[in-house]
Amino acid sequence: MPITKKEFEGGQLHSKVEDEILAFLKERKEGAFTSQEIMGGIHYHTDFSTPEITKMSTFSIADFTTLLHNMVRQKNIKTKVVRNRMYYRIMDTHTAKCPKCKKQFEPKKTWKMAGRPDKNGKRLQLHIGLYKCPKDGTFRKVLGKQRI
Repeated sequence: MPITKKEFEGGQLHSKVEDEILAFLKERKEGAFTSQEIMGGIHYHTDFSTPEITKMSTFSIADFTTLLHNMVRQKNIKTKVVRNRMYYRIMDTHTAKCPKCKKQFEPKKTWKMAGRPDKNGKRLQLHIGLYKCPKDGTFRKVLGKQRI
């Protein structure tokens, strides 16, 4: 069924399939998966039993692959070719453990700043995260360092 231009422009930024892909990869964040493995993991059905259904399934697989590449562009997931196969995995989130209660939290805010110069006078760019533990309060963690 066709939709209007206004409906198209105001469409959802995330689909249910994208949410399922992200949930699948988050649950298995220590691994990387091919598009076929992700499709099987989220039960994205394809069928090759008849030539007509094979054509529809081929378009469905192409749409799924396009969706994965869009998610890479949006920096939700990352991709890498290993042994001539393309693998996908969730982007590393910057979770941190509370120093007191040891529970994991997502950052409330992140920023970059220049650190103090080292002995040679060179500075590091620090990537810092601010976290909030409901029990123990706020804490910070250095998420990354890079020479400037």
